Amino acid sequence: MRYSLEAYVGFIIFTVLIDFLLHRLVHKDDEKQIGHFAFPLGTFWFYSVPTVFILSFSGIFATIKTVDSPQLYVTFQWLLVAYLSIYLPKLFYYLGYKLTHSAIRVKSKFSSDGKIKKMNDGRYPTISRKKFLSQVGIFMASAPFISLMFGVMKGRFAFNKRYTKLSFPNLPEAFDGLKIVQISDLHLGSLNANYKEMEEAVRLINDEHPDLVCFTGDLVNNFYEETIGWEKVFSKLQARIGKFSILGNHDYGDYSKWPSPQDKTDNLNKIKGSHMRLGFNLLNNQSQVLESNGDKIVITGVENWGHPPFPQYGDLKKASKGVEDIPFKLLLSHDPDHWDAEVKKDYDYDLTLAGHTHGMQFGIEFKNFQWSPAKYKFRRWAGLYNEGSQYLYVNRGLGYLGMPARVGMPPEITIIELTRGPLGTEPM
Repeated sequence: MRYSLEAYVGFIIFTVLIDFLLHRLVHKDDEKQIGHFAFPLGTFWFYSVPTVFILSFSGIFATIKTVDSPQLYVTFQWLLVAYLSIYLPKLFYYLGYKLTHSAIRVKSKFSSDGKIKKMNDGRYPTISRKKFLSQVGIFMASAPFISLMFGVMKGRFAFNKRYTKLSFPNLPEAFDGLKIVQISDLHLGSLNANYKEMEEAVRLINDEHPDLVCFTGDLVNNFYEETIGWEKVFSKLQARIGKFSILGNHDYGDYSKWPSPQDKTDNLNKIKGSHMRLGFNLLNNQSQVLESNGDKIVITGVENWGHPPFPQYGDLKKASKGVEDIPFKLLLSHDPDHWDAEVKKDYDYDLTLAGHTHGMQFGIEFKNFQWSPAKYKFRRWAGLYNEGSQYLYVNRGLGYLGMPARVGMPPEITIIELTRGPLGTEPM
């Protein structure tokens, strides 16, 4: 609750500050002319719009902990889109205006009447400094607005396949060439019955003819009711050997107050049952040995384990019992922080699959460069990581949470091929 309160207070400060600074910026010259306490045209909108958002978010903040329906999450995410579509452009307008103003502040570039000096023998018209800065601000403001709209309309369902080929000397011969498809973080309540779009994701997965499909947690936002109707989509997933899943931090119902502990337990049990209904074999601190032609590998799944405020229900010691001698081990663990905190230090899992971060649903990825705000919160936030003989892959998520958009961080379908050979990665 403390973390949520801090975020809420930060939101209010950000909203009021942006509107105050932008109001002062736009009406600065007018106030000099008509008095410091005057109310120039447009003032109403600068104060009424943030008031509407603050009151709206206040209502959601007050009820989110006691809500007994997933619909409020859908309302919240579209309210957030409306908020960001207004306030991100405002922020970038202000930054563009102020930064450009600072860059051209040298007096020699301007005439005494505030006009930009004529260039090229007067062939181009002059423009006032304020108008020029405003145009720069408008240009800067358009970028986040267009990006957000693209992320809402197209980006959230622009499914992206990412291929990785890993070689292990201890991979049994019968499993040479094993193809794993990983998906993560569906958040079915956020998808809001977009069945047709997710059927396309299922088709893309089935086109790969995987041996294993691994789902690494966060089936829902909070409630069992979010899963209703989705069996007609995900039961169509095909895998030669099997489909395995684990729970994520959102699957426990910890983000709401329940009438009684039994109600929360019932919700969790129904969510667990939904994994089977959707066609997955749920591994709760459990291992399953896979055998082919006398060779064996093991797939282990743990419940969520994360640093506070995320829950630590995972029991890797319990899950690993009895499979210590299996030559190759695959682990499903929702939170990538678990890999650094426990997995790679105390256990010999060759490959761990995680999700959780979503890549913050926003970032920039170009060739070997990748950046996202997620990197400031998570040490391992997207893609493949390696230390010694152990690998971790962090899936960027197939669904979305909070904001129904993805900008530069498309929903991911991970395809990993395992081969027998010298330890390392191979191009695909």
